[in-house]
Amino acid sequence: MTAKATINMLKNKSLPIFIISLVIIAVFVLSFFWYTVAKDYHRRTFIFPSADNGKYIIEYRNLTKKPHQGEIQFYIDEILLGSTVERTKRLFAPETRVISCFERDHVLYLNLSSDILQMGDGVIEIREGTELLKKNILRNFSKIDSVEIYIDGKSAFEK
Repeated sequence: MTAKATINMLKNKSLPIFIISLVIIAVFVLSFFWYTVAKDYHRRTFIFPSADNGKYIIEYRNLTKKPHQGEIQFYIDEILLGSTVERTKRLFAPETRVISCFERDHVLYLNLSSDILQMGDGVIEIREGTELLKKNILRNFSKIDSVEIYIDGKSAFEK
């Protein structure tokens, strides 16, 4: 584009249209980039008990859609790690880990290690922790209707 053509654009008042067109194209390119980057993540909700007042703190995290261990187990692993927010309690002892996790007929069967039985500072009661874990799972995975929790292969709480 020559200097004469630029001056003609200013005289014809087509410069504002040109700038608006550039802005629209930039927004489209940025939106497309954000869509391609963000589509590989799910926004998940985590509920943790507050250490101060007995209420709950809700935390949001973007988790990858296709982790190698499966979406639900990855989510549970994240819960077991604890909150990123200060002044929250853990659901279970820090050593607690998932032994097995699978879903059949809309029921999630979750087998946790016996480390769950250890009580520590900043950990809530086991029954309250398992109920909160169930609530978190049911809230984030609509295909799950109920959760059965086992500790080293034995039912956590007999009904």
